[in-house]
Amino acid sequence: MPSADRSYAGELWRMPKELLSLPEADRKLLSKEYVIESPPGGFAENALTQQAPISLAEEALVIGTLLIVMGGPLLLLPTLFLCLVFGSWTSVVAWVLVVALLAMHPLPECSKAARESIFATALYKYFTYRFVWSGDAREKAEAAPAWIGAGPPHGVLPFANVLSIPAINTFACRHFVGAGASVVEKTPFLRYMSLFGMIDVSARSITKALARGTCVGLVPDGIAGIFRTNARDEVVKLKERKGIAKLALRTGTPIVPAYSVGNSRAYTAVFDRWGLLEIVSRKAQASIFLYFGRFYLPIPRRVNITMLIGEPIMVDKVEEPTPAQIDALHERYLMEMKALFDRHKASLGWGHLNLIYE
Repeated sequence: MPSADRSYAGELWRMPKELLSLPEADRKLLSKEYVIESPPGGFAENALTQQAPISLAEEALVIGTLLIVMGGPLLLLPTLFLCLVFGSWTSVVAWVLVVALLAMHPLPECSKAARESIFATALYKYFTYRFVWSGDAREKAEAAPAWIGAGPPHGVLPFANVLSIPAINTFACRHFVGAGASVVEKTPFLRYMSLFGMIDVSARSITKALARGTCVGLVPDGIAGIFRTNARDEVVKLKERKGIAKLALRTGTPIVPAYSVGNSRAYTAVFDRWGLLEIVSRKAQASIFLYFGRFYLPIPRRVNITMLIGEPIMVDKVEEPTPAQIDALHERYLMEMKALFDRHKASLGWGHLNLIYE
C-alpha cells in the first residue's frame, strides 16, 4: 500500500517495449515494477536528475521526426516569401496547394498504434520521462470518475502533456485524450502530434469526452504560456484563467492538479519584449513566434521532463456556479499545484526555482 509520507516515480523510460503487447491487466500490473519509492519524507535533493540511456538509433528517430514536425511550420512563411520574390504565380499557387494539402489531408485513426510505437518509447527515453506523485495520488486518480487533468506550463510545445497521452492510456489503462487548440490540427507538420489522441479544447468537446468516461488533459495557460517560456523562474499566467474551474463545476468533474516540469526548458522562444506577438497570437488563436533548441535548430533539447500528479479535487455539480464558487475552486487548484511543485522540485534539480502566478 502507498505510504502518505513517501513519494513515487513511475519511470516510463525504463519500461520495455515488450510490455506494450501484453493484455491491459498484465501491462498495468507489470508497469508497477518500474515505480521507485522514496524514503519517508520524499526523494532527496537531485535524486531524480539522472538522464536515461538512449541508443543512437532511438535518438536519431526522435531528432529526425521532431525536426520535421517542429521545423516544418517554421519554413512556411520563408518558402512563401521565396516564391513571391523569386518565383512566378505558378509557384505561389503550387505553394498554396501544397500547404492546403498538408493542412487538410485526413489523418488516420491510429492513436493506439502511435501510443505503442517505437517512436513513443524513444520519446520517453529522450526526455527521461516520468510521473511523480506522493502517497496514493495515483491510485485515487485511477479510481476516480473521468477527470480533467490540468498541467501547465505550455512552453513552446507541452511535451510532458503530449507524452502523458500514450503513457496514461498504455500504463495507467485509463482512456485519456489531450485537448488542444483547433489550429494545431490544421498546422502542417505539427498536426501529426495529434495522432496520439487529441480533441478540440472547446468546452463542448471536453464535456462530450467526459460524458463518455474519457479523461481529458489540457494546458491551462495556453498560448499565453508560450510567452513566459524564457523567464528566470517558472511563470504561469493563470490567475485570471478560471475556465477549468467553471467547467468542472458545471459538469461535476474532478480536477487532477498537475505540473509539467521541463516543458519550459526544451526550447528557447523568440518574440518581442513589448508583447505585440503575444497580443496578435491571442487574437488570432495561433502561436506566432520563433524558437530554437538543440544545435540552434527546431529540435528540443534533451532535458528531463516530468509530470507531477496531485490527488483529484472532487467537485460537486453546480449547473450555474456563482463567481464565488468558481473563485474558490480556482484558488484551491492553484494552491494544490504550487504545493505539488514545491514538494518535488528539489528532487528534480529545480530547487532554486519558484512557481509564480501571473
